[in-house]
Amino acid sequence: MFWILAARLYDPATVGLNSTLLSSMTLLGAAAQLNLGNAMLRFVPVAGGRTRGLVVACYAVAIAAAAVAGAVFALGSSWWSPVLHAAFGESHGESQLLAFFVVSTPVWTMFVLQDYVLPAIKRATVVPLENLVFSVLKILFLGGAAVLGMRSGIVVAWVGATALIVLVTTAWLARVLPRRSAADPVPPPFAVRDITSFIRADYAGSVFLQAAVFGLPLVVLARLGPEAAAVYGITWQIAYAFYLVVDGMGQSLVAHIAADPDRLEAARRSMISKAMLLLVPGVLVCAVVAYPVLSLFGPLYADEGGLLLVLLALSAIPNVITWSTVWAARVHRDGRILFWLPAAITTAVFGASWFLMPVLGIIGTGVAWLGVQSVAAAGVLVVSAFRSRGRRALSA
Repeated sequence: MFWILAARLYDPATVGLNSTLLSSMTLLGAAAQLNLGNAMLRFVPVAGGRTRGLVVACYAVAIAAAAVAGAVFALGSSWWSPVLHAAFGESHGESQLLAFFVVSTPVWTMFVLQDYVLPAIKRATVVPLENLVFSVLKILFLGGAAVLGMRSGIVVAWVGATALIVLVTTAWLARVLPRRSAADPVPPPFAVRDITSFIRADYAGSVFLQAAVFGLPLVVLARLGPEAAAVYGITWQIAYAFYLVVDGMGQSLVAHIAADPDRLEAARRSMISKAMLLLVPGVLVCAVVAYPVLSLFGPLYADEGGLLLVLLALSAIPNVITWSTVWAARVHRDGRILFWLPAAITTAVFGASWFLMPVLGIIGTGVAWLGVQSVAAAGVLVVSAFRSRGRRALSA
């Protein structure tokens, strides 16, 4: 609903610039959390009385890293995103971008971390409520920004709603996070080096994946212009909802299996079955209604994005296989899978999109996503089959 309203209130070029700005902020915020979200999923369930201290320390490190990342991106925007820099004017563009990213990136990082803390403390049911309120606030703020004639109203509404949600949720977490007590049972031992080892194994791979998810709009903007960036941004927002299904299940998997990793393989298979049961019908429905849904945003989005939405939605099906493998590797701390699988997928998506866009237009990004995810999932299944055969041979 937010993006339908945005597309109706603002012209495609403005939507493209605003959505690219938000994608850049999202990428920086996700990268700046330094994989501490996944670390909290892994260690908070076994931290006992140390939970509060662990969460506070992770927040402090991530906020500082986010402020630095936002400043660096803004100061160098004329080099790595000249179109975005020019949109804010040559004289004051850098200072405006600096103010925006230094403030918004830490706020978004805290928003990201909340969605890891809540499942880690067994309060995952709060996440849908948080996201519902966030969605409503964005729409309300967007309407107000449009009435005031704000050119950056889409960004202002998004960041304003994020800040309010972060403020309320942080205040609530301060009340419910357990405090250390002398009567608490001694938790299983883990040291700072255990957390840093976990982060180091997973962080680079996570950054690669976030670059594909949130960084590709910058490539589209540079390659095809702001209107194409608007079409890609809108269609990706819809298709990415299918990706979030397995992401949410993966967070729950890590939080519940961290203390009992022997149940991992059975839990992973159950996760795949449940995800497919939800996704396959949803994707098929999306393929049928893609054009009429996008027509709600305007004729440009329907004409240019109908087939793109179908391709992007279909790519979420093989993503169940690839991403469930990554979530399982987080439990085992398998650094090879955690780095190489996301790195390979991201590199291939960027490369294929870059070369296909001049030939196929914006559709090239959808072809890249579906093709790369399908090949990666096939590779994962082949490797898994060989490993299973090897285990059976050893046990025979």
